[in-house]
Amino acid sequence: NLSLDDIDAIGVTVGPGLEICLRVGAYKARDLAVQHNKPFVGVHHLEAHVMMARIGPGVTVESTPETHESERAMHFPFLALLVSGGHCQLMKCHGIGNYTIIGGTMDDSLGEAFDKTARMLGLPVGGGGGPAVE
Repeated sequence: NLSLDDIDAIGVTVGPGLEICLRVGAYKARDLAVQHNKPFVGVHHLEAHVMMARIGPGVTVESTPETHESERAMHFPFLALLVSGGHCQLMKCHGIGNYTIIGGTMDDSLGEAFDKTARMLGLPVGGGGGPAVE
């Protein structure tokens, strides 16, 4: 059980994404940061997804010899498949903020591709194309 006294900073997604959602989250995070005298940290939505690969399974709040960052982190460079909303990209991650996009979708997110495939196959898409294709 954590309280805000245990939190070092308030982080929030600042983009890319749906503008109204980003604004609501940023305003709430800003208010919390000011109210509790915490640093406000803007986080790039897509980079956050990619960087999660550097946090291995079984990560605990406290660092121990078994879960120390150097033992659990994925080291650069590595390949990442980013599938998030309208962004579908295969990229080589050289370092934080340093990526080479190898390939990606031209016009669709993965979910939309599943929906189109299901429709082409005549499958019901009421619950989404992914489950129908699966």
